[in-house]
Amino acid sequence: MNTILRKETTPDMTTNPSEAASILGLGGAFSGAKQPFYSENRDFTQLSDLNMEKSCSMRRLISEGFSAIPRAVLNNLTNPDEQERLIANILFIFFRDARFKDGTMALKNAVYPCRRGQLVVQQKKMAAQMMVNYRSFQRVINVLKSDGIIEVERLKDGSRITITAYDLLVGAKLKEHKPAEPKKLPCDVYEINMREMFPDQNNN
Repeated sequence: MNTILRKETTPDMTTNPSEAASILGLGGAFSGAKQPFYSENRDFTQLSDLNMEKSCSMRRLISEGFSAIPRAVLNNLTNPDEQERLIANILFIFFRDARFKDGTMALKNAVYPCRRGQLVVQQKKMAAQMMVNYRSFQRVINVLKSDGIIEVERLKDGSRITITAYDLLVGAKLKEHKPAEPKKLPCDVYEINMREMFPDQNNN
């Protein structure tokens, strides 16, 4: 006879202290969880109360916008080759933080103008945050410069990085003028469908 063993959520005398703590901890986590995403409640104003608020809530997903990053960069973030992986990670940060529109970026106590596709960074600080040896970081920067992917301009407190083909890689800017509205046909598909679905209403 096969016996199925089942562990109860309430620890008994045979459960050791570490198992008991883990079971109780899981129970508390599930009992305190907020309403999940798959519930019928679709009100975005209430989704911000989820436990994910601090990291990836619906409110943050909507309010913080998005970054356009080439797929080749994303595909190489887990490349087994250390050099290629480092290149991809540095480019990921450059594309993530680059200005999408002309504007300014602050660095320490100074504010620098940045065109679309530019950003200002402190290379040593960036290398430290990535936990990368600064010489390795500089080697990657030199590779990117020699390949014509970026240009680097020295500033008082850091560097201005220019992604040279930003419009080509991310997509051309939207035109300022409004596109011409399409000409209305005398009878569009919507009207045809409505007449076929509700023939009685058309006779009134």
